[in-house]
Amino acid sequence: MKIIIDNVVTVIIIALIIIAIFAMISTMLGFIKLPDELTKLHAAGVTGSFAVELILIAGFLYFYKYMNYFETKLILTIVFLFIVSPITAHMIASSLIVYKKEGYFKRENQIEPVIKDIEKFNDK
Repeated sequence: MKIIIDNVVTVIIIALIIIAIFAMISTMLGFIKLPDELTKLHAAGVTGSFAVELILIAGFLYFYKYMNYFETKLILTIVFLFIVSPITAHMIASSLIVYKKEGYFKRENQIEPVIKDIEKFNDK
C-alpha cells in the first residue's frame, strides 16, 4: 500500500510540474502575442503566478512525502502569492491607466468610466 501511495504522490508532483511548465509557456506566448502592457500584465498576473504556485505546491509535496519535513515556509509563500499577486497586478494596471490615459479595450470609450472611478476614489 505504501508503494502505491508513493507512486501516486510522485505522479501528482510530476503532473503539477508539467502543468506549471505549460502555464509558463502560455505566459511567454502572452508576452509575445498580446498587444499592450495591460494585456501582457494580465498574462503575467494570472498564468505566471499560477505556475509559480504549482511549483511551490509540488515542492511542498516532495519535502513532506520524501524528506519527511513539513515546510511551513512554502505554505506561507503559497498563501502570500495567492493573496498578493492579484492585488499587485490590479494596482499596476490602475496606475498604468491613470498615467497613460489609454488602454486596450474591446469597445470604444470604455476607458473614461474607469478613469473617472479612479479619480473619484482618489479625491476622497
